[in-house]
Formats: sequence, structure tokens, C-alpha cells
Amino acid sequence: MKMTRLWTLLLLCAAVPVAVGNTGAVGGDALHSRQSALATSVAMDPPDFKAIKDPTERKQAFINYLRPSYEVVAANILTQRSKLEKLKAQLAHGIQLSSEQEAWLADMGLQYRLENLPLDAEGIDQLLVRVDILPPELVLSQAATESGWGTSRMARKLNNFFGHYCFEKGCGVTPYRRNGSGEVKSFESPVMAVQAYMRNVNTHPAYGQVRKMRANMRAEVKPLDAVALAGGFNRYSTLGDGYVRKIQGMIRTNQRYWSAAKAN
Repeated sequence: MKMTRLWTLLLLCAAVPVAVGNTGAVGGDALHSRQSALATSVAMDPPDFKAIKDPTERKQAFINYLRPSYEVVAANILTQRSKLEKLKAQLAHGIQLSSEQEAWLADMGLQYRLENLPLDAEGIDQLLVRVDILPPELVLSQAATESGWGTSRMARKLNNFFGHYCFEKGCGVTPYRRNGSGEVKSFESPVMAVQAYMRNVNTHPAYGQVRKMRANMRAEVKPLDAVALAGGFNRYSTLGDGYVRKIQGMIRTNQRYWSAAKAN
């Protein structure tokens, strides 16, 4: 097993105790079962998606392969979010933050690109807008669109499932057909690709509308609406609103796969 996979499994063990989604925590037996299943899935080698000719089988194989990486990343984010909510409740009860808690809060501000973050309830509220997940059907629809359901060279060779580019010399791989500046970003594992995607969505100014819609859904205690949230991704691609319609169509037309994934 490669070292990157060992680190992924360590992250998995630390992150999975918080449930992925809008429900409560995972119980003991269910937690152990989920950890075992995710550890097996994350560690497995990717299928040869190009060799799978049946579209239905290819889509299912793609979701089965990438979904565990999403769950690892999402669980870690939800763990952070849960800690923020506990700190907010602590302050609401008149209990000041300890120096260790303030240090953790300051580190979260740096991680989520919030400069000069107030180390109080206001700062926690700012973080809660960013420290959150997206529905799996939205994340996987974008990954499927950007990677051709795992068949692109970027996905097969570089674990790049989301069309990520970087703009420092030597930061990635020069594309065969250069379309503008930048290099194709290489990732050591699918988990790292999903982490980069979520960091991008949760911190980049281009996706402020996505974060605002998500925060409103949370405030109204509503499930996260993948189709509605996709409406905020018009700056993810040069296709603009056409890209939004494409992702929304992917979410709607592949409901059978998202339902199956949720049931597993």
C-alpha cells in the first residue's frame, strides 16, 4: 500500500465519527462497519473506466470508486463544523474560550482564508458559512462532467477529477493541448482531489453565492438542495450558465445512482 493511502486511512479513522449528511451521529456498530467499508473502498485501485463499455456499469463503477473519498473529506469537514457549533454554544452560555480553543479558531481562519478572524461568536459565524459540505450528487456530478466519468487522462493518470489547474511553473503537468496558461494539477489520491475541490468551493470568491445559499438552507433547517446549489457554479467553467444547466441535468437524470449510493 502506498504511503499516501496510509495517510488517507488515518484521516478516515479520525474523521468518520461524524455522520455524512443532515442526520445525527453514527452509532458504534454502524460506525465500525462504515469505517471498514470506507477503508476498503478508499484503498482500492481505480477501475479502468475506459474499458467499461456499458454506460450504466461505468457510471456505477465511477460512483462506487469516488464516493468513499467524498465521504472521508465530508466527514472531516463536518467534524470541524461540529466543533465550531460547540464553541458557539459555549460562548452563548457565557463561558469564554480557552487559549487552546482560540488558537484552533485562528488556525481555522487561516485554513479557510478568513484574514483577521475575530476569535469570538462573530468569527465562528463567519467560519460556519465556509466550513460545510455539499451534497454528494452535486460533487459527483461535477467530477463526472469534468472527468468524463473517470475516462479522461487527467483522472486516470493524475487523479484530477475536477478539472483543476495550477499556475506556478512546475506545479503540475503541461496539458497536451494547451488552452491558455496553467498546468494540470496532479493529486496523489482521489481523497486529495476531493479535498482540493471542497477547499476551492469553500474559500474562493467565485463561489460566494454557493456558500450563501447553503448557509440559508442551514439557517432554515432545510436539506441541502443539490440542484439549487449548482446554480452558483456559473463561474466554474467558461460555459457559464450553460455549465450550470449541464450539472443540474446530470443531477436530475442520474437520480437512480444517487439513490443507490445513499442506500449503501
